[in-house]
Amino acid sequence: MRNFLFIILVSLSLVGCTSYRLPSFGTSNDWKLQGGTLSNKELSADFGGNALLTNAGNGEYELNFITSQAQFNAYDIKISKYITDAIKQIPLKIDSIDVVLADQFLILTINPINSWEPDYVRRPDGSLLTVQANPLASFVQPHYELWRNLIIRQNKHQIIVVDRLIKNGTHYALVYILQSDSRTSPYSRVFQFDITNPRNLQSTGTIIDGLMQISVNVLEGNVKCNPTI
Repeated sequence: MRNFLFIILVSLSLVGCTSYRLPSFGTSNDWKLQGGTLSNKELSADFGGNALLTNAGNGEYELNFITSQAQFNAYDIKISKYITDAIKQIPLKIDSIDVVLADQFLILTINPINSWEPDYVRRPDGSLLTVQANPLASFVQPHYELWRNLIIRQNKHQIIVVDRLIKNGTHYALVYILQSDSRTSPYSRVFQFDITNPRNLQSTGTIIDGLMQISVNVLEGNVKCNPTI
């Protein structure tokens, strides 16, 4: 009887691991990559700034630029599983995956109807509100605000930063995957300290603040920035 129950539990766990379906890739071929800057007819995002951007997976300077399911299927299997696992953690209704860049940056088109409360709200005057202390009156995101969530996965030494913004009526999520050294990570370029350790909050905060400027520049239409990653 115990063996039978064990088999059932293992089977259910395997089903749970394989039931996630990756959101589809967008059908637009308008995305362009120049240096570390991604752009289409609606937005432009400079993920390189003044720093030389490289793939997180293998350190190569020819950036992995994924915009279709066929390209994703041909991706390094370790990295594709890693990216899939990260997207799986995001509790949003994702309409499409637009771009995966350098194994660490993603642009998603998301459904306007979402009930994921942000951790922070950045207002046009530059003020940053902590939502726990300043509760939202509505889950309808104003077009002039940037909403941020931090997904902290201590067991994987990983932080997933999700910034939501609206450009020309389209709702986007900019996703930044930050990774420290971990047995579960295929990355060759990682931080020299554990970004999820509370002792390192000062350094981690500086990194995350630099990513905020990238997203603000996208929202405001300015791509000149100098991220600190």
